Amino acid sequence: MIDRPRKANPTPAPVQASVRDTAASSAVPQMTLFICGPFGAGKSTVTRFVTDELTGRGHEVCTIILDTIGHELLDSDEKLCDILVKSFGEQILDKAGHIDRRALATAGFADAASRTALNAITHPVILTRAVAQLAEYATADFCVFEAPFPFSTLERTPGYGSEYLRAAHEHGAVVTVSAPRKLRMQRVRDKGFSISDAQARMAAQPEEGAYLAGADYCLDNVDDLAALHQSVSDLVDTLCR
Repeated sequence: MIDRPRKANPTPAPVQASVRDTAASSAVPQMTLFICGPFGAGKSTVTRFVTDELTGRGHEVCTIILDTIGHELLDSDEKLCDILVKSFGEQILDKAGHIDRRALATAGFADAASRTALNAITHPVILTRAVAQLAEYATADFCVFEAPFPFSTLERTPGYGSEYLRAAHEHGAVVTVSAPRKLRMQRVRDKGFSISDAQARMAAQPEEGAYLAGADYCLDNVDDLAALHQSVSDLVDTLCR
């Protein structure tokens, strides 16, 4: 269903990576769809459905997924990895000396201080890369931008593209994907996450109200994939009018 909400372990102090906003003065895409929602709500499925629906209608579409960018940076950005090891210790490394994402999540979601440190280290570099990609594809008809946190978090990270993202929102929409916590837990358990890991990840995210507060549209993902696909198709109909 589519709804249009009313606008309504001691961890050291984080060492922030040195990055800068590379797209502050760039043109924004013709329309950017920010797909946001909590862990297990179905963001990735909605991103795929939206992208396929728009492409099938003949539109040029670029897709930016913050989690994917984060994974790429952990594999390639030595400075970022050094900062993470300095902050969380060698326990986050695998036997080959690379960042183990599960181990990093365990350490980073352990408590409020750890979450703050992890976010302060990773969010700026991820957003800088994402904003640069968004600017690169500014000529596309649509850009689908998937984020695991509310749009308000994106626009509150000063100096790393927040102004650019606000401008992109003026030419687009925030789509929040929601589902009850119990259902979200079942979904991520089906994907192989342990209960403790899933609970830690959910606890690290804002309450669902924070996602809904900044949404232009809400997809209530409580039924099967066919129902979700229909909701996405209806949403795309609305956006393409």
